[in-house]
Amino acid sequence: MKLKNLSLNTKFTISIIFIILVFCIFFSFLIYYHLKQKVIEDANEKTRIILTQIDALGNYVKEELRPAIFKLLEETGKKDEFIAEGMSTTHVRLSVMKRFNNKIGSYTYKRVSTEPINPERKAEEIHIKLIQYFYENKEKEYWSGIEKIGDQDILIMAKPVITEKSCLICHGRINDAPKALLKKYPRNKDFTWKEGDIMGIEAVYLPIASTLGEIKRIAISTFIFGLISLLFLFIALQGSFWNFVIKPLKNLSTLFKGIVNGTEPLNQKIEVKIQDEIGELIFSFNQMAKFLFEAQEATKKYAETLQTIFEGITDPLALVNPDCTVEMTNQAYRLWMIEQKAAVFNSPCDLEKINADTFCPVYFLKKVIENKKPISEYWEGEDGNYYFMHIYPIFNEKNEVIKVVHYVKDITEKRKIEEQMRITEKLAAIGQLSAGLAHEINNPLGGIRLCFNNLISTDMDEETKQEHIKVIDQGLTKIREIIKQLLDFSKQTELVITPVNVHDLIENVLKLTEYLISKKDIKVVKNFKTIPNLLIDQNKIEQVFLNIVLNAIQAMDGKDRILTIETSIKQDKCQISFSDTGHGIPEEIITKIFDPFFTTKPVGQGTGLGLSVSKAIVEQHNGKIHVKSSNKGTTFILELPLRL
Repeated sequence: MKLKNLSLNTKFTISIIFIILVFCIFFSFLIYYHLKQKVIEDANEKTRIILTQIDALGNYVKEELRPAIFKLLEETGKKDEFIAEGMSTTHVRLSVMKRFNNKIGSYTYKRVSTEPINPERKAEEIHIKLIQYFYENKEKEYWSGIEKIGDQDILIMAKPVITEKSCLICHGRINDAPKALLKKYPRNKDFTWKEGDIMGIEAVYLPIASTLGEIKRIAISTFIFGLISLLFLFIALQGSFWNFVIKPLKNLSTLFKGIVNGTEPLNQKIEVKIQDEIGELIFSFNQMAKFLFEAQEATKKYAETLQTIFEGITDPLALVNPDCTVEMTNQAYRLWMIEQKAAVFNSPCDLEKINADTFCPVYFLKKVIENKKPISEYWEGEDGNYYFMHIYPIFNEKNEVIKVVHYVKDITEKRKIEEQMRITEKLAAIGQLSAGLAHEINNPLGGIRLCFNNLISTDMDEETKQEHIKVIDQGLTKIREIIKQLLDFSKQTELVITPVNVHDLIENVLKLTEYLISKKDIKVVKNFKTIPNLLIDQNKIEQVFLNIVLNAIQAMDGKDRILTIETSIKQDKCQISFSDTGHGIPEEIITKIFDPFFTTKPVGQGTGLGLSVSKAIVEQHNGKIHVKSSNKGTTFILELPLRL
């Protein structure tokens, strides 16, 4: 069972027992560590004193006794003699420590070398490690530590034996050593010691296993005694905690569960019998219960109000799951589901199996779930009606789309009105182009008429006749192209999305307005970037371009008349800007220029629908249109998505 699922009393009990156990272990370990360190410090101090005393004895032999004996032997003619009992510092030290151990038997003294005179003083493995230690740490005078020797823990205090000049008499060349020494300890080669070398080590051994064992027993006894004492204290505290805290909380918890399960009313009040923190908690509970009851009643009223508003929305509105099942609907949406309209979700779906080319509500749902962004689309259903569809995602804590809000509106009538307005504006534009178109048609007609009269009234050879016929044919072809271009522009079309080169559209508009541009002596500047083909309705976007160009032509009356057309790509959108050098749009009316029937032109020269229709067409393509204006001119900027 997980700790978080246990009761408060159980958690408290486990926590206190754990704390007591950890405290006792820590305190016992602290006592053990402290006593152990104290014993080691005392042992180190005693062994240091012994080593210092032995060292002082050795210095006495080396500096006073041995030189005196050497002098006496030389004076008596016995200079080759060697009296170990008075001349060997090692012998004297070991003899003294032997007598010391007879009184206090716990200490052991050793003085060894890697190349001793007496083979019994040969260094063992542990001594060799210590000699190596002093070679690597020559600044160290002592080494102290606990080593396992056999089955016992032994504290060792060691110091290096440094070669001095007086030592080389016996520990140097064979020829310098006393003959009596060589007789007692024969050797056939010289020692290689030099003054200052580490000849060996001297160490004092002290067994401390029994002492450490006693310390462990003290620590364990302390742990057991402390644990038992604290457990008795805990039992007393636990009883008080149960009576003053757990019991009142348990009663309060039971009441909470009753309210949650519906067996207890929310607006009840518990009597406060005590004035401590538990009493404050019960008082707070009474206040909270009161506020929750009031909030519950208010929420019911708000829910009823929201439901009334939700049902009162005349356009279909629904909450839809990712599998296309409808979770909540208003009356309008349910009516459309009964009528089996294609713009609403009528049955479950599998987003993984949907055809990517199928343009339907399920496609829009999949797009919202994948992109995690709301989408607004104009859509023509299979029933021939036009709809505006908005799908808004709802996320969970992992930022996953778990539901969507689906709003749909039938805009068929609105589209018809907009189409009529577009046709009206298109006819108005044709009216503005009429003078130029008449000029474009009259020029080839004049040539055709002249050639036709010559063919009738003049005798000419066959070659000249063919040249006149060719001129007539070229003129008729040009008139046909002009009439076709005008008919293509003026005809009524549904929204037809095809890949279109936007620069070709601009060039078509400039051809239609070529006469008006040349008549006003307007210079056209084109800054075109490389733009991929856009998925747009060619006829409608061409109407937008024509409306803006005609407005620019009419706005320029000054000396420097320049129409600048630029294209570029910014953030996955194609930007087309038309800039003129006219007088600009006054600040007080710039916010109204896209309103239907708003115009500043004289009566009969404009319908006031051009920019309104243009804005509707651009938005129908999921684009935007902006305007910037000053007294130096006006710029219209169109943004069209590279992909629908």
